[in-house]
Amino acid sequence: MSDPNTVEKTEPLHISEEKDGSVIVDLPSSIPSPQNDDSDEGDEAAERAEIAANGSVDPEAEAMREAKRLKRRARKDYHKQVASEKDIRLEHLSRQNQELVERLANLERKSHHSDLGRLDKAIEDQETRILFAKQKMIEATDSSNGELLTSAQEMWFEAQNQAKLLKNMKQHASVPQRQPQVHIPDPLLQRHAANWMESNDWYDPNGKDPDSKVALTIDQALAEEGWNPTSAEYWDELDNRLQKYLPHRYTNNVDERPTQRRPRNVVTSSGRESASSSGGRNSFTLNPDQVRAMKDAGMWDDPDKRAKMIRRYATEARQNNSRG
Repeated sequence: MSDPNTVEKTEPLHISEEKDGSVIVDLPSSIPSPQNDDSDEGDEAAERAEIAANGSVDPEAEAMREAKRLKRRARKDYHKQVASEKDIRLEHLSRQNQELVERLANLERKSHHSDLGRLDKAIEDQETRILFAKQKMIEATDSSNGELLTSAQEMWFEAQNQAKLLKNMKQHASVPQRQPQVHIPDPLLQRHAANWMESNDWYDPNGKDPDSKVALTIDQALAEEGWNPTSAEYWDELDNRLQKYLPHRYTNNVDERPTQRRPRNVVTSSGRESASSSGGRNSFTLNPDQVRAMKDAGMWDDPDKRAKMIRRYATEARQNNSRG
């Protein structure tokens, strides 16, 4: 079995550059058409071919295509249901966390009020001791009792100091304490971020390598521009910009990681790749961003590298079409 990434000298790729920057490539027979049969577009192409050849649609073939369509729809519905259930669970956990935070805040407030009450009671006790000590000092003076006077003075000084200390503690405790703000991430943001990082395992959230620093800078720029990170468009735009600055992260290892999430303008062409019904061509169209990424990576001027990347793009487009 031949490697689809191996450049075959006997089957060159015929390239035609368009005014909009896109490129139409005539693929050799060794590369299957990106327009996979197991897709709605493939079904429509097969129906047109049958009508052109026989004047009508083959009922048996149409029944098989309908069964495939139902299977694809069921698969899409299943994935939507799974994503919806994940969002519901995340929202439920978010509500639980918020309830726990509020409950803890209430407990802290009750404890704070209880502490203030105990301080008030302790201050009242010391003020009572101060009054008692004063009375004893008067009695000692009237009766010329030196020992009682000394004892009463000691009690008075101690009660005064204790009352002052307790009042300072109450004053400090009465100052409103700023409650820490607990940030609970949005469930949709968590899911989008987790999916993106799973598909881009080169990314380090701490920015410890140059590529991750570039990603963090672009991510910050998107936030400043007002893009909503809870939307799919945010992450598509992040990929679209990253592939211009980090083309090697979006053109390497396609075969090793066929399920890797890519921006729409990288993994899919402009929609014009097809087997021409008139001439039977097996063609594939690279959109301008794909062509630019190859040029920025220094692959365009090297015929072998250019052909290798075109084959990779065509292979990945076929794989994405087969996943529906």
